[in-house]
Amino acid sequence: MRTRLFFIVTLLAAALCFASCDNSSLPRASQAEMEQFKAAGDKIFTDVWGDPGNVLHSLMILKDGKVVYEHWDVGYSPEQLHVMWSVSKTFTATAIGFAEQEGLLKTSDRVIDYFDKDELPAEPHEWLEKMTLHDLLIMSSGWTDYIYDAMKGKVENWVKTQLASEFHFEPGTQYHYNSMNTYILSAIVTKVTGKKMADYLNEKLFEPLGIEDYYWCESPQGINTGGWGLYITTESFAKMGQFILQKGEWNGKQLLCAEWFDKATYPHIMQYQNKVTDPVRLEELKRSRNQWEQGYAYQMWNCTDGAVRMHGANGQLGIIFPDKNAVVITTAYSTDTKKMLDSIWENIYPLL
Repeated sequence: MRTRLFFIVTLLAAALCFASCDNSSLPRASQAEMEQFKAAGDKIFTDVWGDPGNVLHSLMILKDGKVVYEHWDVGYSPEQLHVMWSVSKTFTATAIGFAEQEGLLKTSDRVIDYFDKDELPAEPHEWLEKMTLHDLLIMSSGWTDYIYDAMKGKVENWVKTQLASEFHFEPGTQYHYNSMNTYILSAIVTKVTGKKMADYLNEKLFEPLGIEDYYWCESPQGINTGGWGLYITTESFAKMGQFILQKGEWNGKQLLCAEWFDKATYPHIMQYQNKVTDPVRLEELKRSRNQWEQGYAYQMWNCTDGAVRMHGANGQLGIIFPDKNAVVITTAYSTDTKKMLDSIWENIYPLL
């Protein structure tokens, strides 16, 4: 009888511990704290993004490490995996950070050194020989053409095709957004770790953050697409934002060194660098509060007010506000991302 009672008590204790010690979800704020953000959050859903061309699927706001607002539109749910589009890029850059921390690579390394002879052009362009991982991270590779045929399945070897692409400027001198830069970074992560990048991130990032459900598309070579193709939940997206805000610290452990985030969130290159020469226009751009002209970091966009954002097509936004200790996350289908960004700064930023 005593043994049976001990067994029952042990099971109850274990169940209570599991219920109280489950760290997989982000902490929620008190009802009073949530009330402060309810009106602004609801207004965005009903008034700002209520037209057919701008449909908000979910909105989550974090303040001081707690969820202070969360809502999903009809037809969407907390458990649903949502396409991230180019938000995927920030996860790829983070994989580079983990690999550098392990001593597997350096962002100053030449790209060409990570690929076999049969993957390279017979006579590599001099700028390909100079290109570094840093150039890829800041969208300054010199490649401006997308290999759309690769994405449509018409090109068998994406790496080989991209490395043979035409150059339009010297790497590191101008900004030009190209998702294939990020695919090459994904291929390099696979080279140095011997794992698919999603598997590597699962070990280094997803498991520690409690991100259990995800999917990442692959090329014909089995390489994660890197610059797009990641599917995660809204809360997993928010965890990534909080991880960046905390500079790699999670549950008391420094998973990725803080120095990486100093580098990864710094505006390394301006969108108009070496493109605009008129001094009057340059001064206008420097004073601009346009969220597309504040500089580009490591696969993230710099914003006004010291913010930085993960950004995916059609309104996938993860905005980190270090000065407010806050994160704003959206999933959406939007044809007017500028309207979304403006509404966040107008309706939510003042409350943070």
